[in-house]
Amino acid sequence: MKIERIELHNLVGKIDEPYKSSMGWKTTRNTLAVKVIADDGTYGWGETGAGANDFADVARGIVGMNPERFGSVWQSIVNTRYQGGGYAGVASNVASAIDIALHDLVGKSRGLPVYELLGGKVRDRIFTYATGLFYTEKDVNDSTWPDLREEAQSHAEAGFKAMKMKIGGLTMDEDVDRVHTLRRTVGDDIRIMVDANEAYDAGTAIAMSRRIADANVGWFEEPTSSQALDDNLLITTQSPVPTAGGESASTRRDVARLLRRRIFDMIQPEIICVGGISELKLCAQMAEAFNIQFVPHFFNTHISLAAILHVLATISQAPPAHPKEPFVNEPATEFDQTVHPVRSALTDPFFTQSEGWVDVPEKPGLGIEVNEDALDHFRVGDVVVAD
Repeated sequence: MKIERIELHNLVGKIDEPYKSSMGWKTTRNTLAVKVIADDGTYGWGETGAGANDFADVARGIVGMNPERFGSVWQSIVNTRYQGGGYAGVASNVASAIDIALHDLVGKSRGLPVYELLGGKVRDRIFTYATGLFYTEKDVNDSTWPDLREEAQSHAEAGFKAMKMKIGGLTMDEDVDRVHTLRRTVGDDIRIMVDANEAYDAGTAIAMSRRIADANVGWFEEPTSSQALDDNLLITTQSPVPTAGGESASTRRDVARLLRRRIFDMIQPEIICVGGISELKLCAQMAEAFNIQFVPHFFNTHISLAAILHVLATISQAPPAHPKEPFVNEPATEFDQTVHPVRSALTDPFFTQSEGWVDVPEKPGLGIEVNEDALDHFRVGDVVVAD
């Protein structure tokens, strides 16, 4: 086979009731859906956050290559841009989406689920936690946090055993109260985590961690700038709450820096940024070697969620002790529960969880299909073709 062309669909969905993190209000959710088509008509899907035209400029270089040679394609995108840190940003985003799509394409061609291309699965389901609990307009104006409490109860009733909330978007006193309100709402048996989206400086983050530690917080995600490694390391050494981060890392090179210096207690590469399926599995293996918990970030559509599930199905328990327990020695991943109009309509199946677990797809490739009607509905502009 040869890669014949690549189709890029810029998809944007409007959020009727915006929600907020420390980075501001979200009024839309978007993704760049990437379809790689081989000369025999076989195709695969990936996604990323890069712009379509920038993506196309990079992706044209792989047209004509063999889609089964994942490493060769990946290196032709990333390694040729290595000098000067060029492997990060657009190159890594392109490599991520292409790598996911090629695994989907080759799996379909061979009649195999992606996990078989990765060496076979060692588990049939993956533990997930609910991400949501953003700020809402009602909560910003009501310090009893009615939306927070209602959403938390809905996640608990749906069977989730862990959930993550946003902090950093209000005053410290208000956010401390929100964290303790969440703990009172869900009780002691559900794990809670907090995500500041880089809102604080090091001293403020340490102070914040000390004020929420008695709520039994599982981790403190992105407490300060992801690029401030020394500050993050200081927080990790001083915080009574474990730290987590790494979602903006590009390729194993960035992840290796975080692991080597033990910048975070949990490492969270994002599959559409770090380099796709191939690189996410390499990062998992590195995390295992460093005995650092591996919990991939996810905030996109179920194209990339499917890819994450296939990777986590194949990685080792770390450390290999018993009993098996998520967040201790078994892998887990994020399961975004916020409103995302594109995600809700884009793929079949639409993954669901039961008691916090999601089954690994069994059909060939990623095990999903993309709804063409959803592409037409949410696409902004024309399809961009790289050929």
